[in-house]
Amino acid sequence: MVKNLPTDAASVGVHVIREPSKKSASRLKVAFGDHAGLRDPLHQRLRQSILVVLADGYWAPGDKLPAERDIANELGVSLGTVQKTLTALAADGILVRKHGHGTFVAGDATQSTRLIHFRFAGADGSSIAPVYVEAIDRRIVRERGPWAQFLSASRSVIMISRRVNVAHEFDCISDFYVDADEFASIMKLPMDQLHKTIIREFIASEYNMPTINISQNIACGPLPERVRGLLKLGRGSVGMTLNVRSWTYGEKPISFQQIFIPSGTRPLEIPTPRLK
Repeated sequence: MVKNLPTDAASVGVHVIREPSKKSASRLKVAFGDHAGLRDPLHQRLRQSILVVLADGYWAPGDKLPAERDIANELGVSLGTVQKTLTALAADGILVRKHGHGTFVAGDATQSTRLIHFRFAGADGSSIAPVYVEAIDRRIVRERGPWAQFLSASRSVIMISRRVNVAHEFDCISDFYVDADEFASIMKLPMDQLHKTIIREFIASEYNMPTINISQNIACGPLPERVRGLLKLGRGSVGMTLNVRSWTYGEKPISFQQIFIPSGTRPLEIPTPRLK
């Protein structure tokens, strides 16, 4: 049975605001001290220290950071250094700065608005076409593939394959790869739950590894034999392959995704960043 999943489901969520604990700045001071031997500029040391605290799970998505001046006093750096670092991390989508309220750790919903890469225009040209998702396969993969170079530390990966129907007109295939040892609990999820589970959000919630950044590229050419079989397409059928690479804290590769899109007339929307 195919499950209905609205196209924008990944971008809906609630940003929870928590008050910082009294020891938040002191934990950052420890991490900052651990980087004391580096010759990097202070703002780079502070950036790495904040990423360490985030990766440790000490500050969770939605947590409020200590006041800028408190961080500066605790670490013995200038207020300008703190502001420069927090502004850069906010520009990267790792933190959220709210004027008059403070700085917060970005949550899954905040990140997901930057991760929209699979949307088709609606019939009227302005709306977004609905999609319907069905998980069709999940297995351990040990052979090498285009994911192997990116997930180079992985001896084996989990592949989750899903059929994505666009507006009841045509199907696409999405293959999602993650490290099998690090994210073994994904194999325990019921298959019917995979219809609607957003894997990136599951990893962020269960492993404190939110997707911080992505890169995408598109190739056009003949679709792989396996994909043609799933889509019931003839030999030589062509289409687009969208490759999506994702990173978490510390520029650590976290997932590789391939989306196979058969040729057609419905426009694929490419999100465009707004220029300030």
